[in-house]
Amino acid sequence: MTNKRPGWLRRLFGWMVPEDNAPGCGYGVFKLPLDHPFTVGCNLHDWEFGQSHAGNADKPRDQVDWDLFYRWVLITKSESDLEKRIELVWDIIKLWPLARTGGDLMWDGDPKTKETKNA
Repeated sequence: MTNKRPGWLRRLFGWMVPEDNAPGCGYGVFKLPLDHPFTVGCNLHDWEFGQSHAGNADKPRDQVDWDLFYRWVLITKSESDLEKRIELVWDIIKLWPLARTGGDLMWDGDPKTKETKNA
């Protein structure tokens, strides 16, 4: 089994929510400002999602999401101002569950293996 969600659910979600190719952290109206520290990490994550849509994913979704979380932690750790670092920790706590849940509805690659549609 290469995909755990039914195709009709993916199609319904795609119909209800238009594709968002704009850079940034989040989706549509749920995007963080472009100057948010997590934007660089999110842009890499979005590129990896784009690879899954093109059938070129070289990592499973769990790894792509883990990489996003790891980037956020590194960005947070590199913040020298303690108050800003604490704000970023709270951002991770708030945003991580949303990224994980929303990504499940949008991922086109195989969620479990490194195989791609073109392999």
